[in-house]
Amino acid sequence: MLFMEKNMEQIYRKKFPHGSHTIYCQYGGMGDLTLSSFHYGSDVEDFWGNDEYEYYFTILKKDVAKFFINCLKKGFNSDEKFTLKNLKEMCNKLNIKYVTDSWV
Repeated sequence: MLFMEKNMEQIYRKKFPHGSHTIYCQYGGMGDLTLSSFHYGSDVEDFWGNDEYEYYFTILKKDVAKFFINCLKKGFNSDEKFTLKNLKEMCNKLNIKYVTDSWV
């Protein structure tokens, strides 16, 4: 994994017959919060031409508290599973600043 560091916490993991999907979280030294979504397996290779895909979603320091409160609000009021796409949509709606990156 390109971005994985030892201080990232695994917050989600699901295994599939031909790979896995794992999400890690890290609160950075600059105060930013980064979620890293790591997909591995033959299904990923069929789509991307590589058996690994990583996607990074970083909430900037000034919006971490707002992001956290709205995650709790969504979590307590929803039966559906959180996804990074849902979090990105929430941030867009609430004008929470973030950056994304990916690696194949």
